[in-house]
Amino acid sequence: MKKMLLAGLLLAGTLSLTACGGPATYEKADPAQYLTLGDYKGLTYTAIDTSVSDYDLTVALNEKLSDSGYATYSEEDTTITEGTVQIGDTVNIDYTGTKDGVAFDGGSATGQSLTIGSGSFIDGFEEGLVGVAIGDTVDLNLTFPENYGSEELAGQAVVFEVTVNSVTERVTYPTLTDELANTLNSELNTAEEYLAELTKELEESNQSDAESDIQSILWNKTIENATFTGELPEKLLAQAEEEFVNYYTTVASQYSYDNLEDFLTANNITTTSFESRTAQYAESIVKSQLTAYAIAKAEGYTVTEEDYTAAVEEYAAAAGYSSTDQYIEAVGEDAIRNQVVLDYAVDLVVENSVAAA
Repeated sequence: MKKMLLAGLLLAGTLSLTACGGPATYEKADPAQYLTLGDYKGLTYTAIDTSVSDYDLTVALNEKLSDSGYATYSEEDTTITEGTVQIGDTVNIDYTGTKDGVAFDGGSATGQSLTIGSGSFIDGFEEGLVGVAIGDTVDLNLTFPENYGSEELAGQAVVFEVTVNSVTERVTYPTLTDELANTLNSELNTAEEYLAELTKELEESNQSDAESDIQSILWNKTIENATFTGELPEKLLAQAEEEFVNYYTTVASQYSYDNLEDFLTANNITTTSFESRTAQYAESIVKSQLTAYAIAKAEGYTVTEEDYTAAVEEYAAAAGYSSTDQYIEAVGEDAIRNQVVLDYAVDLVVENSVAAA
């Protein structure tokens, strides 16, 4: 139900990371040994609406008011059973999601808590509950994003039957006056100016998100269009698995768990489930990077020292490193070169794509 599925975690100590087949780096791999490119130029995509709705604007304004201490929260153990759902309410709902009249996995729940405006569910779900009478049941006709984590649901039209059981928390916000607008932003004098500036911010954010989503959609199409002709290199698969193990071991430590196994157990995650997720993650990473190198080879592109130096400076700054040397030491030259090639290939695909009429 969430906009993005969580990436699969790895279970430290349960996976074999000593595979010895194939090249140890992508630069040494011959992409033709593993795949044949399909179409990667002239791909089409559906333009994404980046306009700002009244709902979006109200949600953003409420966040600003809340962050500045202007929100009033209902008392604990509140249960509202009359009236209608408002933006900012935390509601208790039951819902069933169906595709072509058939319930799909993960699309149903009872007694689910949801804050309207949190962006926890796919676009249209929370907005569709605003104004619904508490106790009523409504049908929401929605469409999953094209880059949704589940292939079975990505881009698919679905119907959610939702019953609003109650409101368990209500937040009250003050009316935006000229005085309040100036308090929120001293450079603006009126509520109208404040809302205009906030709308502009949201439009820019929507545009950035749309570009990122389209990029992801087109790159996934590129990988899907390729034909993988044999076993993927085991060393590269093992590297991807190990990197993910290390990452989530760090995550477990940050949440004060003694080890990753305890973290997974606490979150009701089985070893079998995450071994499967691990394999899926590693396969997707290796296929993506091999596809990028295949495109680079087809286009006659290689990473020059100028490209590498410029990329290191950009990546290090974006990651918050104080020096490029620290970044190179932390990430590794091979990984940086891989990212340069991937960026090149993705940019090429996007630049040669066409918006569907």
